[in-house]
Amino acid sequence: MKRLSKLTAVMFARGVAAGLALLFASVTETASGGLSSENVVVVVNAGSLESRTIANHYVHLRQIPTKNVIFLDNVPEGMIVELEPFREQILRPILKELDARKIAAQTRVIAYSAGFPTAVRIKEHHEQLEDESLRKYQRPVGSLTGLTYFYRFLLSDKPQYLGLSSNLFARAKFERHFINPFGGERKDRYAEAEKLFGEEDYAGAAAIWEELFAENAIPSLAIKLAEAYSLADEDEKAVEKIRTALKAGWWSGVYLKQTPALEKHLTDPAIAAILPNLDESPIGWQGAQAFSAAVGWSLSGAPIPISKGGVSYLCACNLAIVHERGSTVEQAVGVLKRAASADRTFPSGRFAFSASKNIRAKTRFPAIAGALLHLQSNGKETEVFRGNLPTQGGPIAGLMTGFTRVELDGGPWRLVPGAIAENLTSHGGIYERATTHTRITDFLHAGACLSSGAVDEPFSLPHKFPTPMMYSVYAQGLSAIESFYQSVASPYQLLVAGDPMTQPFARAPDETIEATLLTDGGNRVRLSRQSLGLTVPKTRTRFVEVSINDRRVQNAPAVPNIDIRLPDETSGVLDIRATLVGYDRTEPRLTFLAEIDLNGTEPTPTATITKPRMGAEGDGNTGADATAIEFELNAPGADQIALTHLGVVVATVEGGSGTVTVETNKLGGGPLRFRPVATYDKKVILGKTLYDIPESN
Repeated sequence: MKRLSKLTAVMFARGVAAGLALLFASVTETASGGLSSENVVVVVNAGSLESRTIANHYVHLRQIPTKNVIFLDNVPEGMIVELEPFREQILRPILKELDARKIAAQTRVIAYSAGFPTAVRIKEHHEQLEDESLRKYQRPVGSLTGLTYFYRFLLSDKPQYLGLSSNLFARAKFERHFINPFGGERKDRYAEAEKLFGEEDYAGAAAIWEELFAENAIPSLAIKLAEAYSLADEDEKAVEKIRTALKAGWWSGVYLKQTPALEKHLTDPAIAAILPNLDESPIGWQGAQAFSAAVGWSLSGAPIPISKGGVSYLCACNLAIVHERGSTVEQAVGVLKRAASADRTFPSGRFAFSASKNIRAKTRFPAIAGALLHLQSNGKETEVFRGNLPTQGGPIAGLMTGFTRVELDGGPWRLVPGAIAENLTSHGGIYERATTHTRITDFLHAGACLSSGAVDEPFSLPHKFPTPMMYSVYAQGLSAIESFYQSVASPYQLLVAGDPMTQPFARAPDETIEATLLTDGGNRVRLSRQSLGLTVPKTRTRFVEVSINDRRVQNAPAVPNIDIRLPDETSGVLDIRATLVGYDRTEPRLTFLAEIDLNGTEPTPTATITKPRMGAEGDGNTGADATAIEFELNAPGADQIALTHLGVVVATVEGGSGTVTVETNKLGGGPLRFRPVATYDKKVILGKTLYDIPESN
């Protein structure tokens, strides 16, 4: 089958993009974080019906853009693969497609469908370790998801990701905000300022920090500047820097109130107005931080430009592990459906932590107290149980246990939709061989939306597993995948599986967006924001990201109406995506979709199903025995009409009309997404999306 990526390139080069070039040129990128459908790229093993089926379901459930679906050929077989095949047959082709499709900047998660190896042998990198202790405890096997996360190290063939604190995005103790975040000459300058501050030369310290802040707008650096100015009796500058810190993303209201040099300035009207919206969690942990792959992360955990030394990452997970020792297709689809139903439901359920004497529980026990304090301060119910599983009944929103084998069936408790549940054990992510340890998929089948496990012996090192604070940042509104990677200092061995987008506690803007084509002359689309009047926790809209045909065109302020003017010659159906980005520190994102037919000078192509697909019913159906679908394609005056499925051309007709038959038994089961694309001379015109959705079980 011919790939649509080539056709898409033609479309933008010759048609739509040519007309919208000036509009696209006005885009300004915002270094926002958070997660919504346009930030997730689904990677499919093109040779696996199971992989296609899981992807079909997930793309439909989560409204993933077609441009964000990548089909890979020649995926290595088996559950464990060598480093070179992983890098050359999986990782590089993905990154190449992200660049070719111009979606690298917006991509934050690589979601592997079924049909991929789960572990990678990294002997070449392991042998480069000079520290004998590190070589002993960091085994020469990494996970598919962990090594994707550390993609930059894999591309440069460097072993630094094997360090015990290689993930700078991971949160740590609160005081980490104020450690020296720089390297090289900047590191020395920052240290000099700290020395001056300690010697009570506050003005001298402020002068150096001011220079560094001009290059890197780190919120904690602005806070240090505010303290220095305040202690130097330059109150006006202190107030200015507190305002600057808040604008840059400083989040802790408690720290401002408990620091005398800052507290005396909080009556300033601009600061006082923002203060009620800040986080009142106890000072102890750095707390929730939205993820972005377009920035780098410093030693202090602050986002800084990659060009200035920031280390960038790319979150990754398996949507499913379809295997005789894992999930069936039906089980995997059930997990994804349950997880997708949980967003912004704010489920009532407690967060339960194991504190047994087993080494697997004792490893994380010291960090439980901080998580309990954070959760309780944010109104969440908590529990510490002494066995390997809770004995109390009732709903559970988060479960942290530590035991070789946990029996998840038949207990008095239940996992609510959107719950995270995981276990510290040696072989939770191993599928290539038999093991007595509870696996990731056992937690997913029990009701978890996402879970994780090691693909090789982790030696009970806490750096390799999520800290209990994962549950706190999740409860504050981060997505499941952000919560996992925010909580693991050394995730190279950790296999993460489930739905990365789940966010039951996200405080999204309380609004909807409607798109309409204005008819008062010219091609104009209006996006109108309207309040939903919901009573759940929410936040105000900070700005609106607008995309047309999966390409960002505008970051608009949060005004009631946003008008997009299009060239008069634009024809066909435009995909409009509007994403509300909230003010909350977790940067919640809420996306709305619309297809607008411009009714332009070239007729919009249409596709009509004249003979539907049969034999694809049921969530466990891979479509292997499904019948063909027949379509009637029409686009009067067109040179050619192509029919695509998830970006791949599956049929064509010459001229302006014709009937085509699509053999669906190679496309996978679940919902199929088709679209007609007509060519008029050198212009390519899109029609409306057409779905074929079989009945579920």
